Amino acid sequence: MNMMMGSRLGVAALIALALSSCTTTTQASFEKNPKGVPKVSLCRTYLESRDPVFQQQIVEELARRGITPYECPLMVQRQNQAGAVLAAVAIGGAAVAYCANHNCGGSGGYYQPPAAYPGNCQYNHQRAADGSRCGDRSAASRPGGWN
Repeated sequence: MNMMMGSRLGVAALIALALSSCTTTTQASFEKNPKGVPKVSLCRTYLESRDPVFQQQIVEELARRGITPYECPLMVQRQNQAGAVLAAVAIGGAAVAYCANHNCGGSGGYYQPPAAYPGNCQYNHQRAADGSRCGDRSAASRPGGWN
């Protein structure tokens, strides 16, 4: 149980880490430390910003890093696809974990184990109440058996 909880927390942390880089950058945080902003966040902010002065500042930072604004849509698209794949894997893992804990296998929940044999001689290798081997007297040896 602890291992499953740890793996769930690990997946949640991985998703949070991946999605945290999917955000745009504020102008204040950009001006504070432009080199600390990831490339994809710069591109995403460039594409979503309505401020032409801020866009120009981002273009200049991208140029310092050797990236053209024309590369930004592809970078953002790839990050979006990676996030979608990560979410799909997480949802699939959650579904598998749920089914493992709630018996969602192919049996549909209708399987009932067979009832216990009421006597001593279900199989011929067992012993009867008097201590003798069941042999041909066992239920498995008779036509139709038991149940």
